[in-house]
Amino acid sequence: MRYLEGTPAEIAEFLRLTGKDTEDETAEVLASSPSMEGLEVEVFIEERGRTAEGKQRVRDYLHQLAGLEIVTGQSVRTKDGQTDYLMVRDTGKRRYGAIAYVKPANSGLTLRLTREDVADLTTDCIQFRDVKEGHKYVVNVPLTSDEAVKWAVQLTYRALSKVREA
Repeated sequence: MRYLEGTPAEIAEFLRLTGKDTEDETAEVLASSPSMEGLEVEVFIEERGRTAEGKQRVRDYLHQLAGLEIVTGQSVRTKDGQTDYLMVRDTGKRRYGAIAYVKPANSGLTLRLTREDVADLTTDCIQFRDVKEGHKYVVNVPLTSDEAVKWAVQLTYRALSKVREA
């Protein structure tokens, strides 16, 4: 597999000049973002994910988050100095940290939502963390199915809307 890195316009121009198209199975196209580069995210998922299915669900989730930053934090406990999770953040001015944390190791997702924020929803995909009253990150959505990924994306945008309104 070959990875192409650059802006969407640069990638499109490269593909045009080389006679390739995005359907070509030999190239996986990754557009640059203002946060981690696509290849960096892919390497992070590959290194920390445990199962092929789990890694793919994390990818599926992240690929649906248009306009959001994907970053890692720093940690003194890991060899590469990065945390074991990816943070999903709003772009531009931030008044809060991440709106979601995704861990490739267990395909886990924790969102900046409370029980009250999802009280109107009914699904087995939503789980709740056992945390102190007033904690902002209460909702978990394990990325264990296509349905869970859909719920995760919907809830990520709900969390984004909540922090933008605050």
